[in-house]
Formats: sequence, structure tokens, C-alpha cells
Amino acid sequence: MANTDTPFADVEAPGFRKAIGYAGRTLALVWRTAPRLTFLIAVLTVLVALVPALAAYLAKLIIDTVLHAMESQSPADRQAALIWVAAEAGVLGGGMAARRVLVFLKRMLHASLGYAVSTLVFDKTSRFDLETIERADVQQQILLARQHASARPYNLANRLIETGQHTITLVSLAAVLWTFSPLAVLIILAGGLPLFLAELRFSGTAFRFYTGRTPEMRQRNYLETLMTAEKPAMEQLHSGATPEVRARHRALFRWLFGEDRKLQAKRTTIGVILLLVSSAFFLGGKAWVVWATVLGALTLGQMTMYAAVLKQGQNSVTTLLATLGGGYEDLLYISNLYALLGREDGRARGTATTGPAPGTGYRLADVSFRYPGAPRDAISALTLDIPAGQKLGVVGANGSGKSTLVKLLTGLYLPQNGEIALDGLALQDWDPQALFARTAAVFQPSQRYSLTAGENIAMGEGLRNMDRSEWTAAAEAGLAGPVLADLPDGLDTKLSKQFVDGRELSGGQWQRLALARAMLRTGADILILDEPTAALDPAAEAEFVKALADRSATLIVISHRLSTLRLCERILVLEGGRVVQDGAPKELAASAGTYRELFREQADFYT
Repeated sequence: MANTDTPFADVEAPGFRKAIGYAGRTLALVWRTAPRLTFLIAVLTVLVALVPALAAYLAKLIIDTVLHAMESQSPADRQAALIWVAAEAGVLGGGMAARRVLVFLKRMLHASLGYAVSTLVFDKTSRFDLETIERADVQQQILLARQHASARPYNLANRLIETGQHTITLVSLAAVLWTFSPLAVLIILAGGLPLFLAELRFSGTAFRFYTGRTPEMRQRNYLETLMTAEKPAMEQLHSGATPEVRARHRALFRWLFGEDRKLQAKRTTIGVILLLVSSAFFLGGKAWVVWATVLGALTLGQMTMYAAVLKQGQNSVTTLLATLGGGYEDLLYISNLYALLGREDGRARGTATTGPAPGTGYRLADVSFRYPGAPRDAISALTLDIPAGQKLGVVGANGSGKSTLVKLLTGLYLPQNGEIALDGLALQDWDPQALFARTAAVFQPSQRYSLTAGENIAMGEGLRNMDRSEWTAAAEAGLAGPVLADLPDGLDTKLSKQFVDGRELSGGQWQRLALARAMLRTGADILILDEPTAALDPAAEAEFVKALADRSATLIVISHRLSTLRLCERILVLEGGRVVQDGAPKELAASAGTYRELFREQADFYT
């Protein structure tokens, strides 16, 4: 069934000491997020924590006062009994009110902390370079951080608050119980210790289990998307794949559920046994108190108080230790969050905004790049110059390195060997934003944003505030004018069936919006287009090629369709990440080699 030999099958839990170190950072984050809210919660928690011991003591006073009033028949003693009843009612009522207020305040803290943690995650991932964010282990960390961003940090903060509450309660109860016997305090502490140790062990086991199954859980989520999303629905319905997809989802669910059930069943069984052990400690202590009362060592009020304190103490110890065990489990997940936040953003970059030799273009010297885990280089020992203003076409079979070259030239990737320089300065020495601003690009595949048509275009300049006329001009330059004209609300039309009033576009229409995004970057002097006309009809392609021919910017076009490259003055042919042909189109078409074969094959389509 599922693959248990994945790279993530055995995720090592951090050590106890290291995990505990994250607790202080989480508390500091809670305080920075909502200091006044945290202070109010802390104050109310202390008050609620003192209620059990105070209520038990008042109950003892009530019983003793009632018994004394029955013997004395004194109006003053009767009035005193009523006063203690009122005091107990006030304490219990105040405790109930404080608990309700705490629930409200904690909900507010949960929302605020969830947003704060999500913001930390998004801020961090936005600083990652492309190589880092594409790594499988980084994606797993991001997935776990997003899944637990809201729950785990809040759970830990809440458990720390509850730990303080239960500790105060336990100390106050122990102080009362100490007046009976110090041994009684040891009884309630010993009763809860086995369950705590068991929960601590299972916390680490559960963490390793759930993080180790992340790839299978991602696969399950993907299968659910296949069965519910609109984009794969057409092919799935046509091919009749739904039963097989459902069968795979069912088998994966049963495997995951079976593994989870075995873990939880073992945890529950041991927990029940240890709870019975804890109850035996409590019952032994209660029997001791009752026997002392029978022997005349305690009053009826004292017996009631000590019995209640024993029960409350047992509950406090069990809850306190369970809270600590659950907090340790939260810390294990939070360790993933802090590991993500502590990652390097990527390879070091410079701060330069210009090169020492403006207008000289690109120079690649012995450039190589290999993807993690790949058997060979995607780009291998590539050396070439691309002068400023040149119109360069790049062709090659799938997997020849064309799209990797695009990412290298835009600076999204940095070469692992060799150097790429723009205007005489190595790309790693440029300020990333200054470098990105130099290029306008169409990537393959292009993104389809579930935003308005105008925002799809505005994404070309990072959704920065711009005059809408600039969007319209970019749409015209990218051949998207007719697309906007057909939309009911033009630039304001929502482009997704996720919205009730949203519209879906054809592949060619989406391609035109991608071109418009590139055309919006009017300040860029380098235009890099990866399969820009793959989804365009021949007439639209011809129109776009004509528009490109009139541009003075450096133009780099990657395409399988040689008709798109007819405006290029120079052609590169890539095979296996290397340049196998380099020259003018007419020269290459007249010479034996890959380009002439492609030229003749595509020419045959029209004869």
C-alpha cells in the first residue's frame, strides 16, 4: 500500500531539552501579539486556580458551623453558618463567571496568535529563493507549519497558562492537605506520575508517526482534490477514472486510519490502566481520612474538606501532568515551525543595482546547474554571450534545459558552477529586486490567478498600485484586449469558478493575460518568454511576433514552434543542457543538424 520508506518516514523528534527551549520563544510571541489580553488571562487564571482550595475550606467551615449551631441553638451561630454559605456561593459564582470570561479571552488570543504565526510563516517563505522553496523537505516543513500554525502555538500557550493554573491550585490544595499529613500530599502526586510518563512517551511517538506520514497525507489530499475540483473534472469524467481514484483514496485512508487506530488504541489502553492505578491511590487516601474521622482524630467538616481536597488534588495532578505531556507534543510540532523560521533564506545575494559595464548584456561562463536528486546537470558547462538588444531564440527537445536557462537568466536560480554576469556584474552580486526589475518574463507554465482580470495583469508588477490605463495598455500589447472586451465586467471580472459570479477562460485567453503581465513591465529592458505562443492560434501568434519585432529590448524566446522564432537574429539549439548549435536561422537551416531537422519537420505540416 503506502510507501513507508519515504525520506520522511522517520522524522526525528527533537530532544526534550531542546523542545522545552521553544516554550520561552512561544510565550514571548504570545506577549508580543497581545500583551493586554495575555495579562488579563493570567490574572483571571490565578483567581480561578484558587477557587477549589478556597471552596473546600469554606465547605469545611459551613459543616462545622452548622454542627456547632445545632448543638448551641445560638442565633449568632446560625447566622454565621448562613454567612459562610453566602461566601461559598460568592466564590463559586465568581469562579464560574471568571471561567466564562477566560473562554472568551482565550478565543480572542487564539485568533490573534493564529494570524501572528501565519504571518511569520508567510514572511519567511516570501524571503526564500526559488531553489529553497522548491525543495521537498522545505515543502514538508511549510505544510506542517501551515497545518499547525493556528492550533499548536495557541495550544502550547494555553497549556502553559493551564499549567500555571493547575500548579497554583495544586499548591493551595497541598497546603490544606499538609495540615492532615505530608504523606497525603505524596499520595496524590504519586498517583498521577505513571500517566504523565506514559503520555510523554506517546507524545514523541505520535509526533514521529504523523510527521512521518506527511507524504501519504499530501497524496490523500491530492486525490480528494482530483475528486472535487473543477479543473481535473473534464478528463476524469471522460476517461472514467473516478472509480479508480476513489479506490486509491479509500485504500490510502484505510491504511492511514489503521495505523492511527493502532497507535491510539495502545495509548488509550495504557491510559485507562494508569487511571485505575491513580484512582486506587485516591481511594486509599480517602479511606485513610474516613478511618481517622471514625477514630475521632478529625471532625466531620475536616473529613469533608480533606476528602474533597484529595479528589481535587487527584484531578489537578492528573490534569497538570496530562497538560505537561500535551504541551511536550505541541512543542515537538512547534519545533518544526522554528526550524522553518530558522532556515537560511537561500544563497547569499548582493546589493548592487547596476553593473560596471551597462549595455553589455549577459555573459555565461562554464555555467552548470543540477536539480536536487537529479542524475545529471540540467545545464552543463554552458558558455555564451547574449549582447544587449539581441533577439535570441532557444529551441530544443523537452528536458534539454530551456526552462532552467530561463530561471538562471532571470536570477531565480543561481548557477552551482560557473558564473552568469549581466552588464559585467555576476547575478549573485545584484540586489534581487533590482535584477528582477530588469526582466519581463512569461514562465512555463504560466499562472492562472483566481483574481480579477485586472489583478491578473497587475501581478506582473507585484499588484502594486497603478493607473488602470496601464493595465489596459499592457492588455493591448499582450493581445488580451479582446479577452477583456468579452468579459462582463472587463478588468473587474473575477476569473475563477470558485466565485458565484466568476468566469473561466480558455487556455489561449489565459496565455494572453500572461503575455499582458509581461508587457506591464515597461521599465524592463530584457524580455524573456518561455513558450509564449503555445496556446495561441496562428493569427494571434503572427500578430504577437510582429509586435515583438518592433521592440528594442533584449529578447530571449524559448519555443518549440519555429514560426515564433522567425523574428530572431540568432538561434541556440540545446541538447542535454549544452549548446549544440548556435547561429543565424538561415545558416542553421542550411546546415546539417537538429535545427534543420526541426525546420523540415515543421515545414512538412504546411505542404
